[in-house]
Amino acid sequence: MDPIKITVNVQIGLTEELHSFLSKLIPAAPAVAVAAAKEPAAQPETKEVAPEPQPEAEVTNQEPQKQEPAKEYTEVDVRAAMDRTRKRFEGEDYKDKTDSDLYKKYHRALTAQFKNMAAVLGSDKPSTLPSSELREAFIKMCDELILGDNGEITTAVPF
Repeated sequence: MDPIKITVNVQIGLTEELHSFLSKLIPAAPAVAVAAAKEPAAQPETKEVAPEPQPEAEVTNQEPQKQEPAKEYTEVDVRAAMDRTRKRFEGEDYKDKTDSDLYKKYHRALTAQFKNMAAVLGSDKPSTLPSSELREAFIKMCDELILGDNGEITTAVPF
């Protein structure tokens, strides 16, 4: 009787949950995650494993789950995220009241913050982010901006 050989492929990747956690901890995490995702995966390690007796599985008639197509983020979505963020910091009427205290205090600071976030993602300005994934990361970063204890713009701390 010939021995039974089972080949097991092990692949290590970045889950959505881990990516989300890292992006909250480190503002540069989305760029690192995207860069890591573009690298070719290493060849999986193969091991021979002795088979374990398996109980017979019940066959059920379940419909396959339909996956929703990923949303394609555009420049319009990026601009909308920046507008939402400005409204949170500068007020709903920031476009009309450029002489308000909130506008004066936060408008340039937010512009600098937006440019810094785009730079972390590999672009000189938010509107030139080249892919939907990078635009999505930028939008999430905008939504995570808060006012710190000292009144400065900062990112939300996950704990």
